[in-house]
Amino acid sequence: MSNPFANSINRAPRFRRQALVPGLAAFSLLALSLTAARPVQDSDKFAERAKRAGEILDELVKSSDSAPPESMLRQATCIAAVPGVKQAGLGVGGRVGYGLASCRLSGGWSAPTFMALKGGSIGLQIGGQSADMVLVFMNKNAAKTIASSTFNLGGQASVAAGPVGRNATAETDYKASAEIYSYSRTKGLFAGIDLAGTKWEVDTKANEKVYGALPTTTADKNGVGTLLAREGSTAPALVQPFLASLARHMPAR
Repeated sequence: MSNPFANSINRAPRFRRQALVPGLAAFSLLALSLTAARPVQDSDKFAERAKRAGEILDELVKSSDSAPPESMLRQATCIAAVPGVKQAGLGVGGRVGYGLASCRLSGGWSAPTFMALKGGSIGLQIGGQSADMVLVFMNKNAAKTIASSTFNLGGQASVAAGPVGRNATAETDYKASAEIYSYSRTKGLFAGIDLAGTKWEVDTKANEKVYGALPTTTADKNGVGTLLAREGSTAPALVQPFLASLARHMPAR
């Protein structure tokens, strides 16, 4: 049976058929260019995330009123910086933010993993907020906790508001009991900020796009444990601004 559509094209004037081919070629080239552009856009997004994470650390440490105690920063085992954690609610609230985390090695800081903070809350709340957040890990098993893919802040890992200031009281207060101390800089208006119930998640897709396939084991299913054992100097250039900020403010012990 003949194809009516094909026949109609064949019967079309020659100049119309000639015009159709370049049009299809141009469409194909456009589709290919858009496909090729996606990795570049992802790269830019991750680079901006790493740059902002480094800037947050700079701003936190340089602020005399809200800077963490120096002794805490010297003893920290891992650091996470999450720019622009979004929180909003009208009766039911939610929280989401994406950042990076790195752990201390004998010679400096590890290659960072991309991560996310996600959570929800129910209560009398209205408004919206964007906050830059820093989490300071103090426990020796922090790298193992981070590599576990997900855990609940305030649940599997105790979290408390971090002490501020460089006075003697602040220098000793943090030695209490929390595994993680949190700092935030609020940019909007929102009532009831609380990290309890917030879930930490490894951003596996971001790690794969930045580092490629990571070696995995039964005990390290997403390869983050292996990543956090690598020297930061081996990490791609786009995450180096975050590592440079860590090196400036929290040098190797």
